[in-house]
Amino acid sequence: MNSVLEDDIYGGFSGVTNKLFNYDIKEDKAFQNAVKTSSYGKKTSTPKFYWNGDKLGSADASATMARPSTAIRAVGYSSQSSKLFDPLNQAAKKIVVMESKKEETPEQRYKNMETKIYALLEESIIASTGPKPDMSAGLAKAKEASAMDRTLLRMRDQDGGTYTHNFDLTFFVLFNLANVYAKNEMYIEALNTYTLMTKNKMFPNVNRLKINMGNIYFQLGLYTKAIKMYRMALDQVPSNQKELRLKITHNIGILFIKMGQYSDAATSFEFIMSEKGDLKTGLHLILCYYALGDVEKIKHAFQLLLDIQIDYLEDDKIFQTNSNPSYEYINEMIKSDELHVYEQKIRHLAEKNILISANLISTIIDDYFNDGYSWCVETIKNSYFSSLAVDLELKKAVIYLKQDDIQQAIETLKYFEKKESNIAINAAINLSFIHILKKDISTAETYAETAKKIDSYCPAAFINSGVCNMLKNDLETAKLMFLNALDIDSTSFEALYNIGLIFKKLGDHNNSLLYFRKIISNLGHEQHPEVLYQIASLYDLLGDVGTALEYHLQLLSLVQQDNKIIQKIGELYETDGERQQAYHYHHESYRIFPIESSVINWLCSHYIELQVVEKAIGFYEKAVLKNPQDPYYLLRIAGCYRRIGNQQKSLNLFKMIHEIYPENVDCLRALIHLTQTQGNNELCERYMSELQKLEKQKEVRQRINTSRPPTTASSSRISSGEHGARSGGRDGSDSYQPPGTAAGGNKSSDVSPDYNASAYGYADPLGPPQERPRTGIRKNLTLDDDSDEDINPYDLLPV
Repeated sequence: MNSVLEDDIYGGFSGVTNKLFNYDIKEDKAFQNAVKTSSYGKKTSTPKFYWNGDKLGSADASATMARPSTAIRAVGYSSQSSKLFDPLNQAAKKIVVMESKKEETPEQRYKNMETKIYALLEESIIASTGPKPDMSAGLAKAKEASAMDRTLLRMRDQDGGTYTHNFDLTFFVLFNLANVYAKNEMYIEALNTYTLMTKNKMFPNVNRLKINMGNIYFQLGLYTKAIKMYRMALDQVPSNQKELRLKITHNIGILFIKMGQYSDAATSFEFIMSEKGDLKTGLHLILCYYALGDVEKIKHAFQLLLDIQIDYLEDDKIFQTNSNPSYEYINEMIKSDELHVYEQKIRHLAEKNILISANLISTIIDDYFNDGYSWCVETIKNSYFSSLAVDLELKKAVIYLKQDDIQQAIETLKYFEKKESNIAINAAINLSFIHILKKDISTAETYAETAKKIDSYCPAAFINSGVCNMLKNDLETAKLMFLNALDIDSTSFEALYNIGLIFKKLGDHNNSLLYFRKIISNLGHEQHPEVLYQIASLYDLLGDVGTALEYHLQLLSLVQQDNKIIQKIGELYETDGERQQAYHYHHESYRIFPIESSVINWLCSHYIELQVVEKAIGFYEKAVLKNPQDPYYLLRIAGCYRRIGNQQKSLNLFKMIHEIYPENVDCLRALIHLTQTQGNNELCERYMSELQKLEKQKEVRQRINTSRPPTTASSSRISSGEHGARSGGRDGSDSYQPPGTAAGGNKSSDVSPDYNASAYGYADPLGPPQERPRTGIRKNLTLDDDSDEDINPYDLLPV
């Protein structure tokens, strides 16, 4: 140690420095005793080691301090294979968890199960009542909650019943299960669940569930049982719950109406009106007395309906906007308020019920409709709803229109011409519309101009004016009027529809389609058949067969029994090359309206092309019933018999047609053809002479009517296309010219020498017959008796 101190370069400085700063904690015995007696000195510490040359030794209190010792073994690794690597000591935690589970009490286990049941109930309710309800998921959760609740009850019973069961939770589980059953239309299961609950005396106020059971019986159509359940529930409802008692009584009255017991229903509704009347009950009471035909009670019930007080404020009385402009903003905010919307809904419901009742009872409370309607108007004027009297008088004109009493409607509306501006403009618009229906365009236009003078921002006035110009075929002015109406109200259905028609008439199909598509976008999910028809027609005019077919099919979903639409779909399928679909829709159109000539012709032509002429005969026979005075279909029936090879029946039918219609040229031509084919030259000559007479008479009539000289053509020549419009069709028709010589090449001696067979063309109404397959070709074959030696026999054989 001395050798070390001698080599210290800082030696000797300790004696120079101040003793105040030369403090050694080890020499302070008082501090060392305090450390030993304190808690710090009692702590166990790791042994201290110091390095002394080549030896590692232990240090005592007076030895020099050495660094703390580190671990002498690798952390987390062991040579023993039985121990697993577990640096976070998870195994110990699992042991603790298992020990805690073992220590769980039965009460805690029951609480955990109840928590799970509450979670399942919440999931079931959310699934069955959300914005997009999933009834199957809600039912599954409700069943799972019910099963778990039964398990919980069984576990508590097995423990000896020492713990009290939560019956409120059981009631909640069963009620939710029954409710979800009812929503899934599983009414029997719902009734069984409700019955199980009503038999359990542990549930309080369980008899009120009979209201739900009555609702289910109502859905099943068991009205007697539903009334029984409602009455049992009504007996259990205390008198202080007045609203619930009245609702149950209202349900009983509705059931009596369903059963046709209007007197009992009226008794229930009278009780409600005496306690606390409402709009629905008042209307139902009027309907019951209307069904019973009791005029005095109808009037009394109508007065009770008018006595119902509804608390709402008129729109123009909410704030006086003229007094303070700052109230305009507040007024607009109130109009969008939920309470104001609810008040408006109640107001509209009251107006609707009162107007429906007045229109209904006006025809029964007095001998004349006008007197009964006047009584209703006067009664309303003296009631809380006095503002409805004017609307009722205006609708009186509409009722006259429905009764085809146009003069009374006009007189009623003229009474309001000099009233307030909002009433006068309605009268002028309705008068303009009535005169449009009467085709009195000038008067209608006058009233439309009057309406525009009263209110220049009324779209209905411009629409009526545009219709007047449209009827006068002034399309440009009409288009301008409809555009003005759209400037005021861009969503006006009438203006958009009429301007679409204007562009369609002008041939601008793309612009017309644009306006009809605007109507579709404004209507949203609502569809109008007229708009769909116009769009489909425009696509057809543009040549887009696929889109036109798509819109016609949409239109067919709205009007299923329109034969014209179905026929048009068939025509579009035929244009598209779908012949089988075209046949299906034509046949469906025929089923709905079996006397449409164009459909019958299409079907018969289709069968003839398929060489199933027998089926065409049945359609033609039904077509004859439409117009028995027209020989057109009779001729086609006879042609069908000739086509299938029944020549005799065809001939007899042509003869019958000739007897009924002796001046029918087509029938005579067919008779000439058939008699000559059968070799009956005598009848053929007679029919030819009759045909010549008819042609001469026809030429004389034409010469008299036109005052022209006779033509140089032969009087016996008949134009082959003279009757082609009647006999021709989609199947086509060719003129058949019978040969002028016999089979052997000699001219028939029985035929008059003046007869030129090629001049009398026979137009087969069914078209030319099918050509048979050729089996051979004869080359340069002549039948001359003087030249039999020149005939090559090999040429007569089939090729």
